[in-house]
Amino acid sequence: MKIMVAFLGKKKNKRNDYLKEIKNIHKNKLLSNNKISYKNNKSLNNIFNQNDNKFSIDKIYDTYDKNEKSKEKKYIGYFETIKKRASKIKEDDSYYTSLKLTAIFCITIIFLIIKLPNLEVFLTKFATNLRQADKDNVEFANIVSTMSLFNKDNYIMSKNNTKIDNDYIDINEVAKEEIKEYKIIDDEVKKYDLEQVFSNSNIDVKVNSQTATLQKVSVNDIWILNYSSNRSIDFKSILEKDINLTKKSDKILLYNTHTSESYTNSENYKFEYSSVMRSQDARYNMLAIAKELNDNLLKKGFESIQDTTPHDYGAYTGAYMKSRESVTNDLIKLNGAGIIMDVHRDAMEDLTFRPVANINGVQVSQIMFVIGIGTGENKYWEDNLRLALKLQNIANRVYPGLCRQMIIRDSTYNQDLNKYSILVEFGATGNTIDEVKLSTRCLANLLNIIYKD
Repeated sequence: MKIMVAFLGKKKNKRNDYLKEIKNIHKNKLLSNNKISYKNNKSLNNIFNQNDNKFSIDKIYDTYDKNEKSKEKKYIGYFETIKKRASKIKEDDSYYTSLKLTAIFCITIIFLIIKLPNLEVFLTKFATNLRQADKDNVEFANIVSTMSLFNKDNYIMSKNNTKIDNDYIDINEVAKEEIKEYKIIDDEVKKYDLEQVFSNSNIDVKVNSQTATLQKVSVNDIWILNYSSNRSIDFKSILEKDINLTKKSDKILLYNTHTSESYTNSENYKFEYSSVMRSQDARYNMLAIAKELNDNLLKKGFESIQDTTPHDYGAYTGAYMKSRESVTNDLIKLNGAGIIMDVHRDAMEDLTFRPVANINGVQVSQIMFVIGIGTGENKYWEDNLRLALKLQNIANRVYPGLCRQMIIRDSTYNQDLNKYSILVEFGATGNTIDEVKLSTRCLANLLNIIYKD
């Protein structure tokens, strides 16, 4: 800043020097000559005696141009010298003004960042995956997307450790402390008659309210926010149809479109953020959550695969296009999959928002299913919605309160690539990694109910 001020001051002094030179030329060469008329002499004196801030080069032009045909014309050489100096002043004035405006802009931005802590919240609000993906509701996210947030090489993909009090310990040591919580979560499933859980009888569908942008629907005790343009979805017939998936033949593919999303620090997981509630470290972002879900599925006999490719470095809004390429390649290598799941974290304007469910005394983060039905290009949307409805229908019996309101939108979220494709939001920014990892155990148990051995 000091350098800029010194530079601008130097330009201003140079401008004043040019002004003095013009005035000297006038006083010493022109006004001292008796052949200049008294009228013009007085007029020019008035101009040149003005303060530098009011000194007008254009007035000099006007005064001399009016006398082109007079005997003062022989002094045209002096006039041209003045005009050259005046032109230089104008160039310097323009440059000086642009630099001054740039300095003011930079100072204003710095002030906003320092004085307005809610600016980060505002940016985060428009950087949620839902708003980013919607074709008709991008808004301020376009500006956010110009920021090169992360570089692929910065992602830490070392063995899954956790940091406690600045010391690294193996994740398995933390897992041992969580055995009690996992047992409680697993035992909840054993309390229910699975035949009753799978029952699709007495399906009650109600449209509770409807506006131009939102339809609120309830399917028994499942609450749905339908933001899509399709207001005639037959939820009853979709839920009534069965899903046939087996562990032997139907693989599960996990991936993260918004890899860097992260959570609130806790006693077990203490880390530095690389951006607003985001981390470049794979131990503390969505890669760690997808890994935990993948581990839980593998323990239950699923053939589950996790794609660890980071997709949201560079332009944040380009993440879906990048993850689409990864999923397409994965499906070719795997020769198809039973389910593909995009593992996300929700983001709200309130960064402390912490949706939790109490599972027999265990606090776990809530989850939310997001279905993109597209606008005609997604032939799998009914199958995808069926899977989400089945999972939430079972969850409402086995783990009441685990699921938040389901969301349906016109976007596709890459769910047109495979039958049974879903996007799952695990908690929000206010949740801890501990709570979210416990909810992955709940979802693994739900999938275990739907899948056949």
